[in-house]
Amino acid sequence: MKTIFALLALLLSPAAFSACYMIYAPSNELVWRGPAAPVPMDTLLIHDEIQKIVPNGQLVILLNYAARCSPLDLIAPRKTMRDKARELNNG
Repeated sequence: MKTIFALLALLLSPAAFSACYMIYAPSNELVWRGPAAPVPMDTLLIHDEIQKIVPNGQLVILLNYAARCSPLDLIAPRKTMRDKARELNNG
């Protein structure tokens, strides 16, 4: 009986119902991925919020119990190797 309750708890836990949020550019290039929504999902204008992040981009939500959704953010400004070397030399 305890096994059944443990199994039900596992299946009904929020972690079991994981989602992976992905934003694709118009060229079908994956530019953002993460386990948390990139925009507030309680708004009626989700499409408009995505357009602010990636013009003409599309949000894809993958619902999967065992999805592995490693973060990927190609939108955020990244440091060049030169910038990183300066940080290391100054720090």
